[in-house]
Amino acid sequence: MLMWFRVVVKPVVDDTVFGVYVEEERWSERAVVAVTFGLMWWWRLRDDVESLVVVAEAKHKLLIRLEVFDFLNWWMYYICVVIGIVKIFKGFSYFVNMLVLTIKRSRKGFESCVVVVDDHV
Repeated sequence: MLMWFRVVVKPVVDDTVFGVYVEEERWSERAVVAVTFGLMWWWRLRDDVESLVVVAEAKHKLLIRLEVFDFLNWWMYYICVVIGIVKIFKGFSYFVNMLVLTIKRSRKGFESCVVVVDDHV
């Protein structure tokens, strides 16, 4: 999806909207793309999981035994969800860490600008 976005979609949209293709991606563009792809992934994953639940309920009503693959599919779904949550947490902690480091750096620069007033003159 990222390759398709960078090779096909971005050049066409940049040329149509701005009149010129810009190779450099800004942080805001990356954030919008990440959120969009995340939502698309979540929407698709939700549809897949809903179908897993429907199959399990249908098998239960028809008195068909659940197979190992049914449990394996559910297990893979929960692994994907955990990986997604970990990535979201890591991204959030990276953002907070960069924000804290930026604040510390800006304060550190002002520590050397302390003015000492000598009243003995």
